[in-house]
Amino acid sequence: MKKDNKHIDTRLGHLGLDPMSNYGIPNPPIYRTSTILSSSFAQHRGELPKPYTYGRNGTPTSAAFEGAVADIYGAESCISTPSGLAALTTALLAFTKSGDHMLFPDQLYGSTRRFVTNMLPMMGVEPEFYPARIDGDIWGYIRPSTSLIFVESPGSLTFELQDLPAIVKAARGQTKTANPITIMVDNTWGTALHYPVLQLGGDVVVEAATKYICGHSDISLGIAAASGMHGKALKQTAKNLGICAGPDDLYAGLRGLRTLRLRLEQSAANGLYLAERIEKHPLVEAVLHPALPSSVDNTIYTRDFSGSCGLFGFVLRKEMSQERLDKAIEDMEIFAIGDSWGGYESLVKQAHYEITGRSFAKTHPEGYLVRLYAGLEHGEDLWADIDAMLASLGTS
Repeated sequence: MKKDNKHIDTRLGHLGLDPMSNYGIPNPPIYRTSTILSSSFAQHRGELPKPYTYGRNGTPTSAAFEGAVADIYGAESCISTPSGLAALTTALLAFTKSGDHMLFPDQLYGSTRRFVTNMLPMMGVEPEFYPARIDGDIWGYIRPSTSLIFVESPGSLTFELQDLPAIVKAARGQTKTANPITIMVDNTWGTALHYPVLQLGGDVVVEAATKYICGHSDISLGIAAASGMHGKALKQTAKNLGICAGPDDLYAGLRGLRTLRLRLEQSAANGLYLAERIEKHPLVEAVLHPALPSSVDNTIYTRDFSGSCGLFGFVLRKEMSQERLDKAIEDMEIFAIGDSWGGYESLVKQAHYEITGRSFAKTHPEGYLVRLYAGLEHGEDLWADIDAMLASLGTS
């Protein structure tokens, strides 16, 4: 599809397709291969052009998916990885060197935090965590050796928004470092449809395509996209590490892009509907959803986001016992207990803030922190399931 000014929803239905090069078949084939033959020794040596050299380094299947993702993000380059975490770690390694100081938000996704705290120091990198809502005041954390600022907005489990433009302005305006600071953003919650992080000043965007891009809880896939030197660094690091996604997963990701808008909007609408209902319940201390007008982050949300998704949290009063909460959630009919999200089915889990290793004080009230993911089921049925769960907590 030619690059033009067509709406992103239209492009989602056509990116990565070339039917006339595929016997008129709309969807591209799945190329499963390691070996890619050369027509001559000269071509094998690289003296003659060859679009694909080895399966791990890219195929038409990976090119179709990566090109589509790069387009919707407005990036020049994209890499695909076997998981969202692999995308995060590969992207971080692309900009890591011994002696660096890197800044990460305190609400960082737990698996990313494990890599940051366990692996980066072994490479001579000093990671430091900053408060969730530091915004422009992050300037005070920047050192001469600071090379990267990581942003996760909203934050994992606790859903604080970060003021990305303010962080970018502080990083670009500082005079402490000799080289520009790379701004990397985990955009799994917002997606390319609702949060244009590269247009807001980010250099690198990372997303767990496992979630909304794939959308059916049966694929593990990650992406990282960027332009210029950042895009080149991503590509080279993935090649150096031998990181590549499987062809069937890439095909599923490309197919998932076609219905991304429909699934995301349904999930987001369900999530906001449930958040509004839960907020009114007397057992609930707070609802952690930036799209709610009552959220302290709503101003940033309204300015920078064009929509939300189905993932949010809420805090239950601490007077009840853990046993009662366990029983109430286990008795839910639609919401299943499980990790991940972005699929068609609704999920619930308890978020244990105390074991996340965070450095700063909580940004939410005391109580039981519950994370909900609203899937594609009917909103009234989802609310009835939650209402019954809350009602069981309110009885002796």
